[in-house]
Amino acid sequence: MKTYKRIALRAALCILALFALWNVGWYVWRMVKYGPFSRGLEKNDFATWIVPRYKYMDTDGYDYGVKYPDYLSFTGNLSVGLPETDGNPFTDFLIIWPKLSGGYEYGVSLTEGNENYQIYITADGSAVYPENSEVVARKQETIDALLHRAEEMWDLE
Repeated sequence: MKTYKRIALRAALCILALFALWNVGWYVWRMVKYGPFSRGLEKNDFATWIVPRYKYMDTDGYDYGVKYPDYLSFTGNLSVGLPETDGNPFTDFLIIWPKLSGGYEYGVSLTEGNENYQIYITADGSAVYPENSEVVARKQETIDALLHRAEEMWDLE
């Protein structure tokens, strides 16, 4: 009976050690991947030690944000938002998801009148899905401005 307890204890310790190692690896990866994006930015009010968030507003009023991945997730994001208009902070914005293997995925949230669109775009600002091409064409100037600001801020390659 003592042998079974010893085996169970060793198995539990191995599982605990693997879990700790996974956490440390994730934490280090997250800091290496997202640390450069948050340099020079201030902590956001919603930041926690487990999910840091950073923000910055440039002199033109564009909002920048960095959200690190949630606990044990590999998906965080960068964002660039247009300056607020008429006291409304909810404006068009760009979201960039750094991919685990390198590169980025892009999306925009665009408002036209009472309509709001969430659209995946390519790095050059065109719509990923053809059904979104008309909206993207109408808002191309805004999308290009947001992509340009993101490139200036983070040197995305």
